[in-house]
Amino acid sequence: MSNKTILYPEHVYAYRIGNDPKVTIVAQGHEDGVQNIKIVPSLATIYPPIYMVEGEFSPAIGYFPYTVKTTVNYATDLDYVQFQMANGTQRIPVRDILQDEATAPSPKAMDAVSGSNPNQVVGYAYNSSDISKAISDAVTKLQAKFPGKVNAELVSSGFVGVGQPVGIAYYYVVMEQK
Repeated sequence: MSNKTILYPEHVYAYRIGNDPKVTIVAQGHEDGVQNIKIVPSLATIYPPIYMVEGEFSPAIGYFPYTVKTTVNYATDLDYVQFQMANGTQRIPVRDILQDEATAPSPKAMDAVSGSNPNQVVGYAYNSSDISKAISDAVTKLQAKFPGKVNAELVSSGFVGVGQPVGIAYYYVVMEQK
């Protein structure tokens, strides 16, 4: 017998950084007697996938708030995420952190990630301040762009925190093929 249950969040947000093929999904709600809450894709094999919040029953007593986040690979041509809510599957718009006035980083950071130099790539560490994750993401992108010959230099790096309503953050690095 499974101890898991589907939960229905009160709020869901989805964010993307420019044209990066990843989306960060954030869900918030309140639950009584549930633990190990996380965002998961549905078992249905459909495109685009439907995401939902799942948790495990717990003997804990109390009506507690939760915020869960996940970053998933996602098609860059889709501007929404399908999410299971109490009133059915909803399309949650994907906001671009670089374009949204409320969340846009400083102009210097925006210039760095604008893609104006074809030899540069930007690596991201989603919901993290771990520079090694951002460098690893950038090196993977460089290897795809320059197969068999990567000789790069770290040009710039930074951390962008996006406050309300969900508090997500990312570390980025700009690397340039020499």
